[in-house]
Amino acid sequence: MKTRASLLLALVAGLLAQAAFAADEQAKIYLDAADSEAIASREGKAVIVYGVVSGSLKSPSGTNFVRFGDSDFYLVTFKSDLDPFTKGEPHQAYEGKRLAIEGTISIYQNKPQIKLTSPEQVTVLAEDAVYPPVAAPQAKAPTEAASPENPATPAVETPAAPEKPKPPVDPSEYFR
Repeated sequence: MKTRASLLLALVAGLLAQAAFAADEQAKIYLDAADSEAIASREGKAVIVYGVVSGSLKSPSGTNFVRFGDSDFYLVTFKSDLDPFTKGEPHQAYEGKRLAIEGTISIYQNKPQIKLTSPEQVTVLAEDAVYPPVAAPQAKAPTEAASPENPATPAVETPAAPEKPKPPVDPSEYFR
């Protein structure tokens, strides 16, 4: 009996984890790097910012600044955080690329930024990739069928779900 209960508990926990992951994916906030005002309004919040990198630089102290076009938004990576970036420092590795960065927004000198501490925060996007990701639209059944007067509306026949037979009920079990 314990085995069935533990299997059921594991199944329920798995389903709850999947539901939480799906809800988390839908709850993510995607912001265009060009919209500095919208980004700044999310200070202290975890977001995903996407855009094309241009004009990045490295300061004399070793801090990397990754800029997004003419935007006020940038990524900052301090010299002490560069060890995980084995494929090159961010200011060089990401120059000219289309990125999506996940992190928490902070404001420094009235400009929004994300502190970049790991390459896992960065997704390099293909030029033709649709971003931000959108849920596939749900197909809707047409409200009217095709007719000679309205040939533009196709008739779509949705098969009805077969009725599931109900088990017999013994009233003596419920009424004593």
